[in-house]
Amino acid sequence: MPSRAARSAALSAVLSTALSATAVAAVATAAPASAAGALPVYFVHGIDWNHSRAGDARINCDSTWKNAISALRAKGWTTPMITWGYYAKDTRCTRKFKGDLNTRIQELGRQLAWDIHNHYGKSGKPVAVVGHSMGGLVIRAALEGTRRYGANKDWPDRLLVRYAVTYSTPHTGTSWGTSCLAVRGWEQCSDVRPNSGFLRWAGQNPQGSGGTEWTLVGASDDDMITTGSATGMRAKRKVKYAAGQGLEHSTVKNKGTGNTWKASRSNDFGKTWRSGTGAGPLLLLHRVLSGSSA
Repeated sequence: MPSRAARSAALSAVLSTALSATAVAAVATAAPASAAGALPVYFVHGIDWNHSRAGDARINCDSTWKNAISALRAKGWTTPMITWGYYAKDTRCTRKFKGDLNTRIQELGRQLAWDIHNHYGKSGKPVAVVGHSMGGLVIRAALEGTRRYGANKDWPDRLLVRYAVTYSTPHTGTSWGTSCLAVRGWEQCSDVRPNSGFLRWAGQNPQGSGGTEWTLVGASDDDMITTGSATGMRAKRKVKYAAGQGLEHSTVKNKGTGNTWKASRSNDFGKTWRSGTGAGPLLLLHRVLSGSSA
């Protein structure tokens, strides 16, 4: 999704390990990155509502995910990093579906499911998937749709997604969707409204074949998606970053390779929370996808 300045302009009418050879323990420490690094990683961007025409939507996949991919590469990840776009005018994406702002999220999820299945799943290869903003709902739709309709030839019969991580995804909707629908009338705006038909359909904690571990990330500095909405789906791991750390809507996926970021964290589906310092958003991503403790 766009920066605060870009959003204001668009809706002004109303609206980012070196192995030691001296000890077995050091090898064991690095093993999760190596093991999880065998997983290809998909990155799915958010909505673009900066344009007056639905067909003009466009996202630069490379610049959107540059920091996240660089952070994983710096940790030794060598496997494919797939930036998946869903607007016809998207640029610098590994692959894309030629949709627009009136393409429903359920259909985007179906297209993503087929891309994952055709490139990896049908040969038994699981993947990890990372979504920003509405991109997290596209991932949710891919898993839920396959679960519901996998016996239908229009959907894959299974989806192998081991990890799903969402940054500032409106899991319970956003008032921006309501405002955007009033001003622009786009279907994607309708889908991200609170209590939309899509959100009622999308399910809670949809699982791929073999299980999917969800991690939901929100930030108090985000002025578009509340932390409640960003962590509003059932998921084992949830993180709410404290205010005053510069993690705005467009930047929450770009920052945080260190271990001193203030946040509230839950590792038991939101039953209990602990506050303190820990992994920033990008270090968290590496740890989650590595299967290690976040």
